[in-house]
Amino acid sequence: MKRLIQRLAIGLTTIALLAGCAGQAVQLGSRVKGPLPTGQYRAISAEACGFQLFLFIPIAINGRMAAAYAELERQAAGDFIADVEVQETWGYRLVGTQYCTQLRAKAVSAR
Repeated sequence: MKRLIQRLAIGLTTIALLAGCAGQAVQLGSRVKGPLPTGQYRAISAEACGFQLFLFIPIAINGRMAAAYAELERQAAGDFIADVEVQETWGYRLVGTQYCTQLRAKAVSAR
């Protein structure tokens, strides 16, 4: 019985740790039905960062792609988002590692 409880505790701990590593899937670019807009475009960009404290505790790591894309959509203000480029950077800090996601795209006027 004691061995069963130990295995169960190890299994639940492993599942909890792995669940912390799951990120959000983000569809990049606008979805459009019909012909693609061909109007004027402007460059837009966004960045979101997270931190891995002591290389073990994630802080705002998993949602950084979604946060950066939400900022791109805000900047596009309803225009078509095209040619999305993704750049991931990271760097060591005093007590952990910082991870950043940078997005660059074109906002094409549909008017």
